[in-house]
Amino acid sequence: MKVAGINKNDAVNGKGYSVSLFLQGCPHRCKGCFNSDTWDFDGGQDINNSDVIEEIIDAIQDNGIIRNFSVLGGEPLCPENRADVAELVVAIRQSFPEIAIYAWTGYLFEDLKDENDKDLESIFDNIDILIDGPYKEDERDITLPLRGSRNQRIIQMN
Repeated sequence: MKVAGINKNDAVNGKGYSVSLFLQGCPHRCKGCFNSDTWDFDGGQDINNSDVIEEIIDAIQDNGIIRNFSVLGGEPLCPENRADVAELVVAIRQSFPEIAIYAWTGYLFEDLKDENDKDLESIFDNIDILIDGPYKEDERDITLPLRGSRNQRIIQMN
């Protein structure tokens, strides 16, 4: 898995506190993106999936406080990241059925649904909230919860 970073006590990406995983690699390269250092697919760290899963599971329950989980990027739902994200969210959901799992994507949900991809199906079955749509600098609105621009949507998955 190509990891750009892990924030173990994130109060911004999700409701309450979350463990947030930032994946490396993004094909969208949205103008004004807050995380442009994650665009390069050759950047970040290559970390074994099982090690990432173990670190995140430990962080979610660290100090007896249960956190939610958020996966961002880069682009977690690009073809290069899907299998890893599917494995990850299934493991998180099995370990913590009660937490909220968030995922951000620059793709539109309808376009992803039409791909008939087993990894995407697994991701959609195991996340609670999908924030979709590319960041559009001309629609920037920092007052919106969980989004950076007005075109982006919050979709309840479960």
